[in-house]
Parts: sequence; structure tokens; C-alpha cells
Amino acid sequence: MEMQYEYEGKMYPVKISREGEQFKVGVGDKTFVVDYKELKPGFITLNIGGKITKCNIATEDNQRHIFINGNVYRFNKVEAGMKQASFDKLPSSITSPISGKVTVVGAKDGEIVNSGHVILTIEAMKMEYQIKAPYAGKIEKVCFKTGDQVDIGVLLVEMEKEEAGAPKKEE
Repeated sequence: MEMQYEYEGKMYPVKISREGEQFKVGVGDKTFVVDYKELKPGFITLNIGGKITKCNIATEDNQRHIFINGNVYRFNKVEAGMKQASFDKLPSSITSPISGKVTVVGAKDGEIVNSGHVILTIEAMKMEYQIKAPYAGKIEKVCFKTGDQVDIGVLLVEMEKEEAGAPKKEE
């Protein structure tokens, strides 16, 4: 199976194949052998090279959102025969990887943020998920406020990537 993996505003091709009870995951020129155990639907334990990590997965159409240690990793499934998308173009919008209630809004319209800045925190099933800026840039619009309910896949934030070497804009 081939997927595109988005991390910190960059896109990477990922190839996943099953070998017995394990998976072989290729990201760029690196390959990882991964064991997993499903604890309950959507919650799994990964064993990557002896390091055990708990995570949960939310699915929306062809996207998988994987939550590990407060970070959200987004995977987009690439169908067989489809042309690979450009890995240079970054999304200008951030969609919700889960359904839940907005508990914290950590950025406002027009604000300049760094990569990793917590823009929103969403609570679902008594767990909090931080929605972080995938790259440095300007928040064009935060679409929800504290207390709002959000559904998986809805537009949370519109964001413009800061161009490398460009001076930061002052509001």
C-alpha cells in the first residue's frame, strides 16, 4: 500500500507491506519493521525497533490521523495507478482529525506562529488532542471558539506558510 505522509508541513511517500505478523514501513530511504497490537478499535500499541508507543487512529475517507504523544500525523492513501501528488505544496487549511469539543483556542486571526504552536485543543472521549501548526506561518482564520463542537474533517484553521527568508509580518 502506498500513502503520503504529512509531518511538520512536509510530505513524504510511504510504502507499507505486511510480512507475516509484522509490517515493513518504508519512508524515503529508511525502512522500519513494525509490530502492532490493537487494544480496542482505533487504539493500538506499536513496537518499532523495541520502542513501544501507544497511539490512536481516526479515519476520514482516504485520510488516517494518528495521534502519538500529543502530535497528529496525517496520512493520505494513494490509490493504485494514481499520479503521486506534489510533495512541495503544503495544505493551507487544517481539518479536524477527530470529532469533539474545542477546549482551548491558542491562536487568533492574523497571528504569526511557529511550527508546532498549539492552535486548538479538542477533547474527545475524555482525551485532549492538540492541533499544532504544521509549519511557521500566519493564521488567516480560526473557524471555531472554545466550547464549540467539531466533526471529523471540518475546516478548523486557514493558514498561510511563511516563506523562507521572508521577514515576519507585524500586525
